Amino acid sequence: MPTGPRRVAELETAFPDDVIVRFGEGDARAIGVYRRAIDDRARGVVVVVLGPGMTADAAVDSTFLRRSLPRERWATLTITLPDEANEVIPPRQRGNAGDDAPVATPNDTAQAQTKVASAAPDPTPALVRARLDTAVKAAREKGAKVVVLGELAAGAWIVWAQQQGLGADAVVAINTPRNSPRIDGQTPRDTLAALKSPALLLFETPFDWSVDDRLAADVTLRRLPPGNPAGERLDRQIRGWLNRRFDSRG
Repeated sequence: MPTGPRRVAELETAFPDDVIVRFGEGDARAIGVYRRAIDDRARGVVVVVLGPGMTADAAVDSTFLRRSLPRERWATLTITLPDEANEVIPPRQRGNAGDDAPVATPNDTAQAQTKVASAAPDPTPALVRARLDTAVKAAREKGAKVVVLGELAAGAWIVWAQQQGLGADAVVAINTPRNSPRIDGQTPRDTLAALKSPALLLFETPFDWSVDDRLAADVTLRRLPPGNPAGERLDRQIRGWLNRRFDSRG
């Protein structure tokens, strides 16, 4: 069984059916794990986006938030990004195939690689966008406000998707590197400089961010205070920002 479907099957046995939200079909099938807000007057839903290969019960800071935010009237829906597509391998050169075999020139190789790239563009952005679109739609059915949160590279993907029209009310990126990954030719810093919706970027060194970075007007850049455990520090910062950003009177 492929890795993605196997992880889905494992999670379906690890969590009760009433907290599972299903996405997609066939090999693209995935699930999210929903956690209701303790207070019935929930402010909204935070979609916690984990990187490829991770699950809702992973021991990372984001999954701490999955459990802590519902105590503050924010339900959570935890999903995983799809696995990255395999890189396109350029055609093999034939220079060692025999005396009569044509030898590929640099120009031939460049043209072949261009044809491969044109015929098989990277499907990862479309897969990620589809996953996030479905998650935001599911979250919107459960709460009036939807905030999408991601850690490390997942933060870059959600900021990119939001710029492309994801439709979340706000996004939160945690320890997302400044210059990678590049998505559609843009770094996370490029995307946050052009973003036209509320965003919170929390970072620790050595991720190269600076309070002097020129980002969009509605982007809050904040360095995490030192201390452990990291999950509790994140919870305080995110909770405070959400309370200030959205009407706390609920």
